[in-house]
Amino acid sequence: MMKKACRRFLCLLFAVLLFPLSVLAEPYEKEDELASPHIAVYNTVNDRLVYQKGANEKILPASTAKIMTGILALEHFEGRLDTKVTVTTAALRGLEGSAVLNLKSGEEIPVRDLLYAMLVAGMNDAANVLAVEIAGSIVDFVSLMNQKAREIGAEQTLYLNPTGFDNAAAYTTASDTAKIAAYAYRNKTFMEMCSARAYTVSATNMHGAVTVYTRNSLLTTQSGYYYKYAEGISAGYTETGGYAIVTASSQGAYPYICVAMGSEKDESGNIGGYTDVKKLLSWAGNNYLERKILDKSKIVAELPVLAGKSDHVLVVPDETVYSFLDVDLDLSVVTYSVSLDWESLKAPVKKGVIVGSILVVLDGEPIGGTHLVTKTAVRESAGGAFLLGLQNTVKHPAFIITLIVLLILTAVIVYGKYFFVNALKTTKNGHHKNDRKKHNNDKTQRKELDYDGNYSRNRQENDSKQSKGRMEGSH
Repeated sequence: MMKKACRRFLCLLFAVLLFPLSVLAEPYEKEDELASPHIAVYNTVNDRLVYQKGANEKILPASTAKIMTGILALEHFEGRLDTKVTVTTAALRGLEGSAVLNLKSGEEIPVRDLLYAMLVAGMNDAANVLAVEIAGSIVDFVSLMNQKAREIGAEQTLYLNPTGFDNAAAYTTASDTAKIAAYAYRNKTFMEMCSARAYTVSATNMHGAVTVYTRNSLLTTQSGYYYKYAEGISAGYTETGGYAIVTASSQGAYPYICVAMGSEKDESGNIGGYTDVKKLLSWAGNNYLERKILDKSKIVAELPVLAGKSDHVLVVPDETVYSFLDVDLDLSVVTYSVSLDWESLKAPVKKGVIVGSILVVLDGEPIGGTHLVTKTAVRESAGGAFLLGLQNTVKHPAFIITLIVLLILTAVIVYGKYFFVNALKTTKNGHHKNDRKKHNNDKTQRKELDYDGNYSRNRQENDSKQSKGRMEGSH
C-alpha cells in the first residue's frame, strides 16, 4: 500500500517540478515602456519566472559569463580564498583594450583579490588568471563552465571564454542567465563580493594597492539609476551584445533576480536596461506572494471502511500547500485533481494513512500537490470483522473451488445411486420375468403332457372298445 502511494506521489512531484517556469509568468502592464529585448524576472525561493520577455531567445552571454567564472572559482577555492596564485603569460593573451587590472606575468596575487576585481569591476585579466589556475588552460576551464551550466539547468547556454568577450558561436538566454544568477545568489560570499561598491586590491610583488569600483550603476549612490534594494550581481557592455544587467532585490517578502539584456543608450544617453530592472523588481516585490492553495483541513473525499465501528473515514491533505502567485489572482479558478489508491479500507484504520494524492491545478497546469491521508482512526468492530471474514471466506477462490468439487461429488453420488438402484431393479425384474416365463413354459409343457397322456389313454380305451365290439360281433 505504501509503495503504491509513494510511486503515485513521485509521479505527482515530477509533474509539479516539470511545470514550465513560464506558466506563472504574468504580463507587465507597461511592457511597451521596456527598452531591453530580453528580460527575465525570477523568484529565487520558488524558482519561478514571474515575468519574461524574449527570455528564451538565444543571445550573447557578454559579461554574465563572469557569474559562472565566479561560481566555479568560489567552489574550487572554498575555505582557501587567501591562497596566492602566480599569473601566467597564457592567462594574459588577447585582453588588449578591455577592462583589466594590469596584472603581469609572474605576479603573485590572492584568489580573494582576483574575485573582487572580477565581480566588482569586471576585470578580465582577473577572470583569466582564475581560469588557468583552476583548470590549467582557458579551454579546459570553459568545459567546466558548460558542465556546470548543465548541472544548474541552463540547457540553452554555451560559453566559449571566462570573460564574456563577444564570440558569435557563444550563446545563452535571459531565462538561463536567471537560473545561473539564482544559483550564485545562494552563495553568501559571492553576493558579498558582487554587491560591494568598491574594493581595494592589496599590493603584490609587482604592483601597489589599487582600489576598484563597481560598474553596476544600480549600486552607485551618485548614479541616476541607483536602487537601494539592489544586490549585485553583474553589469557590463559589449558592442555586439549591448548592456547586460543582472541584479537581485530583497524588496518585499521574497528575493527576485532581474536579467535585462541587449539594451542600448537612447538619444539622451539613458541606459534603458537599468530603468527596466528597477521597474520590474519593484513591480514583482509588490505583486507576488506565497499564497495558500490547499488547506490540510479540507475534506477531499471519504472512503468506505469494512468491519469498522464507523462505515467510512474522511480523507484530507497531508499538509497545507502554498504556491507563489499574483496577489490579485482569484483562487476560485484553482481546481483539484484527486487520485485515490483504494476503493475501501479494512478496519482497523490508523490516522494519517496515505490513501492517495491530490494535485492543485491552475489553467490546466499543476502548481502544487501532496499526499491524501485518513483524517481519523477507525477501530475494528467484532461483529463486523466476523461477517467480513465470512464474506471473504465465501469469496475466496479456494472456498469456491472446494464448493464446486463438493457439488460435483454430491451430484456423482446422487446420480450414481439413482442409476445403481434402477439397474438393480431392472435386473430383478428381468429375473422375475424369466422365472414367470419358465414357469409358464413348464405349465404349458405339463398341460401338453397331460393332453398327450389323456389322448393316449382315451385312444387306447377306444381301441380296446372297438376290438371288443368286433369280437362280440363275430360270435
